[in-house]
Amino acid sequence: NSSGVVMEPYLISLTNESDTFGTFQHDGIEFIYMIEGEVDYSHAKSVYTLKPGDSLTFDADSAHGPAKLTKLPARYLSIICYPQ
Repeated sequence: NSSGVVMEPYLISLTNESDTFGTFQHDGIEFIYMIEGEVDYSHAKSVYTLKPGDSLTFDADSAHGPAKLTKLPARYLSIICYPQ
């Protein structure tokens, strides 16, 4: 990769059987695109309601993660980008 940027794509699926988890913090910039369901997603001290078609981009150094699973099943694409 000569661009100097690494991209890690993840397809996240959340159901009634999904484990609950706390927040995450890591290097890079993260992009989320909501495909199905509804999730209240926290970043730092803010919470964003994400519905199908919504997207969110943020600095992944701050604590972030699903705060409330409002409508399940929920699926979203998460792409993390950081310097190589």
